[in-house]
Amino acid sequence: MISFRYHIVSVVAIFLALALGIVVGTTALNGPITKDLRNQVNDLKKQRDALTAQSKTLQGQVDDAGQFASTYGTQIVANALPGKSVLIVSLPGATNGIVDGITKQVTAAGGKVGGQVTITKDYLDTTRADGIKSLATGPAHPVGWTAPETNDAGQLGGSLLAYVLLGKGQPTDLTQVLGGFSELHMVTLDRSSITPSTSVIVVGRGTLPARDYGGAAELALVSALARTGGKVVVAGDDAAAAKGGIVALTRNTSGTRDAVSSVDDADTAFGQVSAVLALANALKGQLGHYGTEQGADALFPSPTR
Repeated sequence: MISFRYHIVSVVAIFLALALGIVVGTTALNGPITKDLRNQVNDLKKQRDALTAQSKTLQGQVDDAGQFASTYGTQIVANALPGKSVLIVSLPGATNGIVDGITKQVTAAGGKVGGQVTITKDYLDTTRADGIKSLATGPAHPVGWTAPETNDAGQLGGSLLAYVLLGKGQPTDLTQVLGGFSELHMVTLDRSSITPSTSVIVVGRGTLPARDYGGAAELALVSALARTGGKVVVAGDDAAAAKGGIVALTRNTSGTRDAVSSVDDADTAFGQVSAVLALANALKGQLGHYGTEQGADALFPSPTR
């Protein structure tokens, strides 16, 4: 008869056998496994060092390109925009550094900035949409302007602004419409008098959440400027080329991509030169998307003469 003590002894023997097997197996395999792991770690270290060196090289090239653009940019763009009046539309987040850099290159290209219209955060606030709708349907809207068949405030506002900024309608329409948006604190102007122009650079910076009302309103304005007859370049930083940024929306929206040029490194001297060259090419019917981020066709536009 098998006793309880026999069961205990058997269980202990089994565990001892397992422990012995583990020890023996570990001892036998420890060398090869350790050697293989050590080789993998060394390979990863080599890859890391190679990528670090490559990153330093690329960063050096970027720095060199920026220095080159800062030094010779005005010569590269010379006479690219002879006598052209350019309107700058600044979106929320755009910095003075980007705008000033682009303004400098426009001037060097022989053009003149006819004014800067800054869109404020209130324009992109969905809770303020009724104010835009009131402007579009009230007495301040131009007689010759045909409102799009929609109740979307972003599309209505974009169409209305594009109409007057491009010089459509009567001269007084520009004053009335911009005055209406200014009273709503949705637009600010850099000067009392803005010169309308069909040559437009829209400056943006940063990104917005995907499918955000603000991003849709920015895109509606860009699309309306192009649809109304403007030659438009959207210039932003790398963040603007991601998710809900205006550069990404421009590049990823059917119809707009083929009607508007874009630059995704406008926060650098190199990108500011690209923005002006892109506008000069757009005036000749040559559109493109430039920079280093997703959706770019080339690093920079071909200089035009």
